[in-house]
Amino acid sequence: MEFAAAEPEKIAAEIRRTGSAVVRGAWRPESLTPFRTAIANYVQVRRARARTADARPLDRMLDTHGAGTARMMANERYWTDEDFKNLFVGSIYSRICAAYFDGSELRMSMDRNGFRIHDPAVSEKSFIPYHQDSYTQDHRVKSVLNCWTPLDPAGVDAPGLEVVRNPCRPDFPRKEWGLASANAAYDRITIERERIVAEYGECFAAPALAVGDCLIFSEHVIHRTYVTPGMTKPRINLEFRVFARNVCVAVPGLPPIEADTVSLSEEQRP
Repeated sequence: MEFAAAEPEKIAAEIRRTGSAVVRGAWRPESLTPFRTAIANYVQVRRARARTADARPLDRMLDTHGAGTARMMANERYWTDEDFKNLFVGSIYSRICAAYFDGSELRMSMDRNGFRIHDPAVSEKSFIPYHQDSYTQDHRVKSVLNCWTPLDPAGVDAPGLEVVRNPCRPDFPRKEWGLASANAAYDRITIERERIVAEYGECFAAPALAVGDCLIFSEHVIHRTYVTPGMTKPRINLEFRVFARNVCVAVPGLPPIEADTVSLSEEQRP
């Protein structure tokens, strides 16, 4: 499951076979520092808004669930699309994506890239249950690689990520409830552990990751926040989702994929 930042073809093959791979040293830690600083500043501002009488629902949602999109932050000038391109181009992640998608033009959506801050002292609602990203995926995009990158050490004394070591079948049966639990935002996508074990066995992995490491997985992989009672420190992570032009389809009522997503091809950089 674990690879050094080399041999992208082998890593792509591992993702096809098991759904995921850990890549050690995928990023230089200093290249991630501006992203962490931007997120921390943004969260501080949004949390202050959430505590005012005229707070918007989205402000309160960020405060309790700790989530936001790259587009939200770009709109408020905390970073730009180009910052993500600069992080991507020339990285091991770009080479893995090129191998996985057979060299097709690579693209991203700033609406689908995002972050999460898990702080056990603030809210347990930031802990996400088992789910598949494909539940809420853009209908025009049929295959995605998510590069889940912690911006603080994760998986030992701060929450990490747990994945099922299987590509998993699409639309895995979800828990049969409506908005009923304390973490209601995720009720509609929650998968029960018993169902997972019945189909795939005890094939869970929750790696400890340092800043610069990443966990790359495909869209149907079942995953959740991994947290234990001993994980008391907060953790920020970045989710960088990439897809290829050759896995996109036209959907009536939606614009062509080029209209509202960003090319990551190096030759198209300004």
